[in-house]
Amino acid sequence: MPVRKINRISLYQNESWDGFKNLVHGFTTRSGGASTGAYESLSMSPRRGDDMACVRRNEKILCESLGLDLSRLTSTRQEHTDNIKIADKEHIGYGVYRDWGEGVDACVTLEKNVPLLCYSADCVPILFYAADIEAVAACHAGWRGSAANIGGKVAAELVKMGADEKNIYAEIGPCIGKCCYEVSADVAEKFSPECYDKCSNGKYMLDLAFANRLCLINAGLAAEHISESGICTKCRNDLFFSHRGQNGKSGTLGGIICMKD
Repeated sequence: MPVRKINRISLYQNESWDGFKNLVHGFTTRSGGASTGAYESLSMSPRRGDDMACVRRNEKILCESLGLDLSRLTSTRQEHTDNIKIADKEHIGYGVYRDWGEGVDACVTLEKNVPLLCYSADCVPILFYAADIEAVAACHAGWRGSAANIGGKVAAELVKMGADEKNIYAEIGPCIGKCCYEVSADVAEKFSPECYDKCSNGKYMLDLAFANRLCLINAGLAAEHISESGICTKCRNDLFFSHRGQNGKSGTLGGIICMKD
C-alpha cells in the first residue's frame, strides 16, 4: 500500500483497488494541512482539541485534492461503539455539518458522490467497497469496536443492502501494530489467543489489525479481498498521528472513500 502524492496531500492507497472505476479511497498522512503543534498538519477530527477553523480547512484541502464535493462530506462520530449508520439522502453531511446525536463508528452508503470519512490515531480504520452494488463504508475499530466485531457487522450491513460477501473488499489502514500495542489481561481476553502474545511482565501485545482481519473473514469476505497497510502508526509517528506515540495528544488521520458517478 504505497503513499501517493495527490495535489497537496499524501495518501496511502491500496494498489489492488486501482481497477475499480470511479472509486476514490485512501488514508491521509500528517502532511499537507493547516493545523499546528500536536495536530500538524492534516488533522481531520473535530473532536480531538484542534482549532475548528483548521479542521474545516483540512476538510476542504482533502476534498479539493481528491475532487470530492465538500458539501456532501459525511463522517463518523466516534465513541468506541459498534453503531453503524446508513448515509442515505436524508443523512448526507451528518457527522460534519449535523450531529448524529449518538456514537457512530461506521457509515455506509449506496449514494454516489458522498465521501465517507472515519478517523484514527492508532485505532484501526477500515474502508469497504461492495463491488456488485457499488456501496462503500468507512469504519473506526478501536479495541472495543474490534471486540464487538464492528467490521463484521459493517460487512453484514452491506449484505443486507444486497451485496454478496465474496464481492466485498476491505482495506485495513495504518494503525498501531502488535509491536507497540501493550494491553492488560482484561483487554486481551476479549480476543482469540492467536491475536496476542503474552509478555513476561504479565501484559499482552495485541494485534488489532489481525483481529479485524479475522472478523472480516468470519463475516464471509475472501481473504484475498482484505488488504492491510502493515504500517504501525506509533513506529511511524513521523508520517501518522499516534495517540500513544504522542502521549495522548494528537491529531487523527482520515480514512476516506467515495463512489463517484
